[in-house]
Amino acid sequence: MQPQATRMRMPSGRAGVAVKGVLLSLLVVLASVASLGASGGQNNGNATGAKETKGIIVAVSPSSRSLDQGQSAAFDVTISSAGGFGGTVTLSAAGVPSGATAAWSPSSGVFTSGSSTKVTLTVSTNPTTPTGKFDFTVTATGGNFQSNAAKAQLHVKEVKRNFGISGSLTGALAPGLSLPIDLQISNPENKSIAVTNLSASISQVVRAPGAVAAGLPCGAADYAITQYTGTYPLTVQPGATSLSALGVPQGSWPRISMLDTLLLQDGCKGATLEFTYSGTGQAN
Repeated sequence: MQPQATRMRMPSGRAGVAVKGVLLSLLVVLASVASLGASGGQNNGNATGAKETKGIIVAVSPSSRSLDQGQSAAFDVTISSAGGFGGTVTLSAAGVPSGATAAWSPSSGVFTSGSSTKVTLTVSTNPTTPTGKFDFTVTATGGNFQSNAAKAQLHVKEVKRNFGISGSLTGALAPGLSLPIDLQISNPENKSIAVTNLSASISQVVRAPGAVAAGLPCGAADYAITQYTGTYPLTVQPGATSLSALGVPQGSWPRISMLDTLLLQDGCKGATLEFTYSGTGQAN
């Protein structure tokens, strides 16, 4: 019986070795397949990679600029050689608004294979250049090669015009009373202005010496302003004019009122009100 037990253990040990051998072989096969897959992917990428096309590449930065009529805006233009291109390159811009000019610094350049450079494009407008957003393109040409059309945008805004505003009251205020202000508008420009906003505010209340000596209060809180309610724009020709001269009805003029409060307002007797006026206008 003892020899039989020994023979049964021996085959069991061999079987264990055989199984280990199979698992080891399987791991080797899997590793080989994975390696082949990775290697095959790299080979395919190299085989299908296209050669860089010979030519010129252009890029514009920033993609958009804003300016007022009569001003200038600068763009950075980068020109690069691709696929071994070499030679002299000239630049052009198409689509800038009428009345605007495009200038390059420098205006051209000589390229060797793989080189790139940056130039400045300056777009200058004049006071009559149309307003709005204008899309334009920049291209570079060298021999028989033309670059991509790099896109950019120019936003031309209507320039603001300077003008003056003044006004005064034609009578004395009392609690519960309001008075209109016939605003005076002066236009120093040599062309008409379209006024698009008018406003008035109390900047200071100067009490009479007697009220100051007696310590009687009076301030902006004792008054209220109703702003201009007429239509816009108001066309103002060169020179001086007023709301009344422009035909604006008095009911639309700004008004100043003295409030009738429960507090003692004797400090407002003889007080002087100082106003601040503001507005915006554009060239017609």
